[in-house]
Amino acid sequence: MSARTTPIPTFVDSLSFARSGETLAGEYTVSGMVRLQGLLASGDGTIRFQLSGSMTAGRPTLQLLLDAELRLVCQRCLEPYTQSVRSVSDMPIARDERELARWESDDPLIDGQIADPKLDVRNLAEDEILLSLPLMPRHAEGECSLGYECSPGDESSPAVD
Repeated sequence: MSARTTPIPTFVDSLSFARSGETLAGEYTVSGMVRLQGLLASGDGTIRFQLSGSMTAGRPTLQLLLDAELRLVCQRCLEPYTQSVRSVSDMPIARDERELARWESDDPLIDGQIADPKLDVRNLAEDEILLSLPLMPRHAEGECSLGYECSPGDESSPAVD
Protein backbone atom coordinates (compact mmCIF):
# COMPACT_ATOMS: atom_id res chain seq x y z
CA MET A 1 0.00 0.00 0.00
CA SER A 2 1.42 3.43 -0.90
CA ALA A 3 1.34 6.43 1.40
CA ARG A 4 -1.08 9.17 0.43
CA THR A 5 0.08 12.76 0.69
CA THR A 6 -2.52 15.37 1.55
CA PRO A 7 -1.84 18.70 -0.14
CA ILE A 8 -1.32 21.69 2.14
CA PRO A 9 -4.22 24.12 1.76
CA THR A 10 -3.19 27.51 0.42
CA PHE A 11 -5.61 29.40 2.66
CA VAL A 12 -7.28 28.89 6.03
CA ASP A 13 -9.93 30.90 7.82
CA SER A 14 -7.74 32.09 10.70
CA LEU A 15 -10.54 32.58 13.24
CA SER A 16 -12.30 29.27 12.50
CA PHE A 17 -8.97 27.42 12.40
CA ALA A 18 -7.90 28.85 15.77
CA ARG A 19 -11.25 28.12 17.43
CA SER A 20 -11.38 24.55 16.10
CA GLY A 21 -8.04 23.54 17.57
CA GLU A 22 -6.92 22.14 14.22
CA THR A 23 -3.28 21.46 13.33
CA LEU A 24 -1.72 21.71 9.90
CA ALA A 25 1.86 20.56 9.29
CA GLY A 26 4.05 20.25 6.25
CA GLU A 27 6.99 21.62 4.32
CA TYR A 28 7.51 24.44 1.86
CA THR A 29 10.47 24.66 -0.49
CA VAL A 30 12.75 27.62 0.12
CA SER A 31 12.80 28.24 -3.64
CA GLY A 32 9.04 28.93 -3.50
CA MET A 33 9.44 31.87 -1.12
CA VAL A 34 10.09 34.80 -3.42
CA ARG A 35 10.72 37.52 -0.80
CA LEU A 36 13.22 35.30 1.02
CA GLN A 37 15.27 34.51 -2.12
CA GLY A 38 17.21 37.79 -2.25
CA LEU A 39 18.56 37.22 1.26
CA LEU A 40 19.93 33.73 0.68
CA ALA A 41 23.11 32.29 -0.78
CA SER A 42 21.08 29.34 -2.11
CA GLY A 43 17.42 28.57 -2.66
CA ASP A 44 17.93 24.93 -1.70
CA GLY A 45 16.15 23.36 1.24
CA THR A 46 12.81 23.21 2.95
CA ILE A 47 10.99 25.01 5.73
CA ARG A 48 9.08 22.69 8.01
CA PHE A 49 6.06 24.19 9.73
CA GLN A 50 3.23 23.38 12.07
CA LEU A 51 0.25 25.72 12.42
CA SER A 52 -2.02 24.97 15.37
CA GLY A 53 -5.17 26.63 16.60
CA SER A 54 -6.24 26.90 20.22
CA MET A 55 -8.11 29.01 22.73
CA THR A 56 -5.50 30.68 24.95
CA ALA A 57 -6.61 32.91 27.82
CA GLY A 58 -10.06 32.97 26.22
CA ARG A 59 -8.70 34.21 22.89
CA PRO A 60 -8.55 32.25 19.63
CA THR A 61 -4.84 31.84 18.92
CA LEU A 62 -2.65 30.53 16.13
CA GLN A 63 0.73 29.06 16.98
CA LEU A 64 3.25 28.73 14.16
CA LEU A 65 6.33 26.53 14.62
CA LEU A 66 9.05 26.83 11.98
CA ASP A 67 12.24 24.88 11.47
CA ALA A 68 14.71 25.45 8.62
CA GLU A 69 18.36 25.34 7.66
CA LEU A 70 19.01 28.32 5.38
CA ARG A 71 22.13 29.23 3.39
CA LEU A 72 23.03 32.87 4.15
CA VAL A 73 26.07 34.98 3.23
CA CYS A 74 28.39 35.89 6.10
CA GLN A 75 28.79 39.67 6.22
CA ARG A 76 32.36 39.34 7.55
CA CYS A 77 33.92 37.10 4.89
CA LEU A 78 31.14 37.05 2.25
CA GLU A 79 31.16 33.23 2.17
CA PRO A 80 27.99 31.13 2.50
CA TYR A 81 27.13 29.41 5.76
CA THR A 82 24.18 27.48 7.17
CA GLN A 83 21.89 29.29 9.61
CA SER A 84 19.44 27.28 11.70
CA VAL A 85 16.11 29.02 12.07
CA ARG A 86 13.68 27.80 14.68
CA SER A 87 10.75 29.97 15.54
CA VAL A 88 7.62 29.76 17.67
CA SER A 89 5.03 32.50 17.18
CA ASP A 90 1.77 32.84 19.11
CA MET A 91 -0.77 35.10 17.42
CA PRO A 92 -4.12 35.85 19.08
CA ILE A 93 -6.79 36.35 16.41
CA ALA A 94 -9.19 39.26 16.97
CA ARG A 95 -12.58 39.40 15.25
CA ASP A 96 -12.09 43.03 14.21
CA GLU A 97 -9.97 46.15 14.72
CA ARG A 98 -11.94 47.24 17.80
CA GLU A 99 -11.29 43.93 19.58
CA LEU A 100 -7.58 44.05 18.69
CA ALA A 101 -7.35 47.66 19.92
CA ARG A 102 -8.94 46.62 23.23
CA TRP A 103 -6.46 43.75 23.62
CA GLU A 104 -3.55 46.07 22.82
CA SER A 105 -4.71 48.64 25.38
CA ASP A 106 -4.74 45.86 28.01
CA ASP A 107 -1.38 44.45 26.88
CA PRO A 108 0.77 46.66 24.60
CA LEU A 109 3.12 43.73 23.87
CA ILE A 110 0.42 41.48 22.40
CA ASP A 111 1.17 40.37 18.84
CA GLY A 112 -2.40 39.92 17.67
CA GLN A 113 -3.86 39.85 14.19
CA ILE A 114 -7.27 40.62 12.77
CA ALA A 115 -9.18 37.56 11.55
CA ASP A 116 -8.62 36.74 7.91
CA PRO A 117 -11.02 34.36 6.16
CA LYS A 118 -8.29 33.66 3.55
CA LEU A 119 -5.04 33.62 5.54
CA ASP A 120 -2.25 32.54 3.18
CA VAL A 121 -0.31 29.92 5.15
CA ARG A 122 2.82 30.09 2.97
CA ASN A 123 2.99 33.89 3.26
CA LEU A 124 2.56 33.66 7.03
CA ALA A 125 5.45 31.17 7.23
CA GLU A 126 7.61 33.36 4.99
CA ASP A 127 6.82 36.47 7.08
CA GLU A 128 7.89 34.70 10.26
CA ILE A 129 11.08 33.33 8.65
CA LEU A 130 11.99 36.84 7.47
CA LEU A 131 11.46 38.19 10.99
CA SER A 132 13.64 35.39 12.41
CA LEU A 133 16.71 36.07 10.27
CA PRO A 134 19.69 37.81 11.85
CA LEU A 135 20.11 41.49 10.99
CA MET A 136 23.77 40.85 10.19
CA PRO A 137 24.27 37.25 9.05
CA ARG A 138 27.67 35.87 10.01
CA HIS A 139 29.43 32.65 10.87
CA ALA A 140 29.55 31.56 14.50
CA GLU A 141 32.62 32.76 16.40
CA GLY A 142 35.77 31.00 15.21
CA GLU A 143 34.17 29.62 12.02
CA CYS A 144 34.65 32.60 9.69
CA SER A 145 37.33 32.14 7.02
CA LEU A 146 38.86 35.48 8.05
CA GLY A 147 39.58 34.09 11.50
CA TYR A 148 38.00 37.18 12.99
CA GLU A 149 36.64 36.89 16.51
CA CYS A 150 34.70 39.54 18.43
CA SER A 151 35.09 40.34 22.04
CA PRO A 152 31.74 40.27 23.86
CA GLY A 153 29.85 43.39 22.80
CA ASP A 154 32.28 44.20 19.94
CA GLU A 155 30.30 44.46 16.73
CA SER A 156 33.08 45.92 14.58
CA SER A 157 34.47 44.11 11.58
CA PRO A 158 37.97 43.89 10.16
CA ALA A 159 39.06 46.60 7.78
CA VAL A 160 38.84 45.75 4.11
CA ASP A 161 41.36 47.34 1.73
